[in-house]
Amino acid sequence: MKRPDIVTLVTGLVLVAAGLFSYFSNENRPPTALIGPIVGAILMACYPGVKNANKIVAHVVVVLTLLFGLISLQMFFNSYGNDELDEMTRNRRVMVFAIMAVACLTATALYVAGFIQKRKERKAAEAGK
Repeated sequence: MKRPDIVTLVTGLVLVAAGLFSYFSNENRPPTALIGPIVGAILMACYPGVKNANKIVAHVVVVLTLLFGLISLQMFFNSYGNDELDEMTRNRRVMVFAIMAVACLTATALYVAGFIQKRKERKAAEAGK
C-alpha cells in the first residue's frame, strides 16, 4: 500500500458521513451519534502527519481506527440482536455500525499490510548493501 494518507482521509470521511446520517435521521438527535463524526474528524486532522510519514501520528491513527472499528463491530452486533428497537431504527443502526466497522477494520488491515511491506523493503535494502 503506497498511500496510507488516502486511506486515513477516506476512512475519516466515511465515519463523518455515516455518523451524521445517523444523527440527522434520528429525530431525537442523540449526542452519541456524533462520536463517529468526531473520530472521523480526528482521523482527517491526522492526515498531514500520516502523509509526511510521521511514525507517531501513523501509530495513533492505526490504534484509534482499530479501537473504533472494534467498538463499531460490537455495536453492530448489539443493534442487530436488539428486539426492543423498532425495525426502522434497528436497521438504520445496523447499517451505520456495519459501514463504520467495515471501513475501520479494512483501513486497519491496509495500515498493517503497509507496515509489513515497509519492513520487508527496509530489510531488502539492508541486505543489498
